[in-house]
Amino acid sequence: MRRMLGPFVLVALLAFGCTGTNAPPCSNTLSPGVISLNHDAVYVANTTSSSISAFSLGGNGEGFAPVCGSPFQMPGPPTGLGGGDSAPSSAINDLIVLSSPQKAVWLFKLDFIFGNLTGPVASVTSNYTPVAVAVWQNYFYVANAEGNLSAYQLSSDGTTVTELQGSPFPTGSGPVAVAASEPGLLYVANSQSNNIAGYTLDPNTGVPTPIPGSPFPAGSGPSSIEVAPPVYPSGFGPTLVIVSNMSSNDVSVYAVGGAGGLTPVPGSPFAAGAAPSSSATGNYLPLKYVYVANSQSNDISGYSIDDTTGTLTALAGSPSPTGVLPLPVAVSSGGMFLYVANDGSNTLSAYSIDHSTGALTPVSGSPFAVGQSPTAVWFFQVPQ
Repeated sequence: MRRMLGPFVLVALLAFGCTGTNAPPCSNTLSPGVISLNHDAVYVANTTSSSISAFSLGGNGEGFAPVCGSPFQMPGPPTGLGGGDSAPSSAINDLIVLSSPQKAVWLFKLDFIFGNLTGPVASVTSNYTPVAVAVWQNYFYVANAEGNLSAYQLSSDGTTVTELQGSPFPTGSGPVAVAASEPGLLYVANSQSNNIAGYTLDPNTGVPTPIPGSPFPAGSGPSSIEVAPPVYPSGFGPTLVIVSNMSSNDVSVYAVGGAGGLTPVPGSPFAAGAAPSSSATGNYLPLKYVYVANSQSNDISGYSIDDTTGTLTALAGSPSPTGVLPLPVAVSSGGMFLYVANDGSNTLSAYSIDHSTGALTPVSGSPFAVGQSPTAVWFFQVPQ
């Protein structure tokens, strides 16, 4: 259930110009009849313009509009995004921004009402090149291009970052993506060694330990990874690990075993478009659909998920067209909307998802202009 704003808070917001004639032409507004903390947001990392574009979603996804102050200037080129909202157990609600050129990680505070960014409130620099991040409880894990995984703990006030003992930890060759899930599982997709490194996470220290049997074979050139659903076990069918393989033009799907081991589901891998770059399911239950962005065929492949076996079946009408060079894709937490950043056309495509068929329909105004070279996208849901 959404948290409601009391009358006093509403009056205060009105007094400070969040609605009415003095309101700026952006989304720092509270719509009449939608007086709730219902402004989920989408963030896009614009690498070449060193900024983050932010869009607010009022109500049940209506009112898609830029957040006031967007785009937010970054200390350097942002190349990756992450945050606690993607992991239900996380105590981290910040937006985590990676910058590969600067070998830096920045944490920004999020305004839960309007989606504004403040900061950085904490930062990390190292000798390694960060490429992807995942969070679990009050820890976050950064995959580095050098073939290792840096692990950090964030203080309760969100201002101090401490690297865990033993960090960085070895992965495979060419790590490009990382995903975490309950009950303390973490997986890294390695693009050069064509495999997945799996770890259990110590609940007291956050330290990762390799899962027996790890690494697990993947397709050629894995480019993304996600655990679906992120809550494990789900009670709604198998927990899956989904990997896009850019060089073999397919998607590998694995069932997660009791100790975290991975077993390919029947029929895996599944054919995708040209050079699949990422996938997304959303964290709603039960899982129904997965969508894969194909960077060279400029479209999105959609699949239904068998709730018993995890096998994928291509949706009728799939694939759906995108902009030029779609790279990252994200699905809203309720599974109602899908977003894909188009690196070649500097736009964000937004689609509504038909829950009965999985079909994608562009929302009004899509695609939306963003900054130069959008390379990462992240959906944030206001904590419930």
